[in-house]
Amino acid sequence: MKLEIKNVTFGYGKTNVIEHMNLTLTPGVYGLLGPNGAGKSTLISLLVRNRIPAAGEILWNDKEIGKEGEAYRSIIGYKPQQQSLYPEFRVEEFLYYMANLKGIPGKNQKTQIDEILVRLNLDKHRRKKMKALSGGMLQRALLAQALIGDPELIILDEPTAGLDPMERINMRELIRETASDKIVLLATHIIEDIGTIAKEILFMNHGEILLQGDFEKLREFYEVGKREGRMRGVVMQDEIAILENLYYDLFRQ
Repeated sequence: MKLEIKNVTFGYGKTNVIEHMNLTLTPGVYGLLGPNGAGKSTLISLLVRNRIPAAGEILWNDKEIGKEGEAYRSIIGYKPQQQSLYPEFRVEEFLYYMANLKGIPGKNQKTQIDEILVRLNLDKHRRKKMKALSGGMLQRALLAQALIGDPELIILDEPTAGLDPMERINMRELIRETASDKIVLLATHIIEDIGTIAKEILFMNHGEILLQGDFEKLREFYEVGKREGRMRGVVMQDEIAILENLYYDLFRQ
């Protein structure tokens, strides 16, 4: 199982948001970090085929995703950042609706949905309307729809946004359990969300992956930069500031 981004470029007008990006993902959790405007949302749009590269190609198991069509879409589970989806739907209705959109056969829908509701501790909330859910329950419902169909590639955009510390820990554990045999790309701006579960951390800025490695590699960049006097204005409570200042010359090219 492999997702490859090969020399991909994408832009709006004359401005490239993604430029000559190369990246290979295999099973495991990848944390996608970067400041606002780094290109994270555009990268996700390219991966879910909402946008098409201006140059380069994206391959799933060595096949170009644009040519795979429905076969590629069937292996994706996507949880968007937007939390106000289908507010009048009850949780159960929402999941059945998404199962229909994904083309899950009717005879398999109930079994899958019941299992996912129990797994994500949503079973007691299945009759609640989406708009009546707490932040934590709503994020679980959005994760639940992403898991329908047992996708091989799961893309999660800010899955812990708006959650309190305990709910964030619970969500991280759910993601860890989900990712044992899948490729999971988790876009966030909170280091704590991926520090303990990510196989690799991808730091993105200006449309490029500037750093790729585990949490210890990020720590190493931070410590080296600090020793060499290349750090400026670091606020330890601000994860984005820490990342942007990990290595001053690299991020301010």
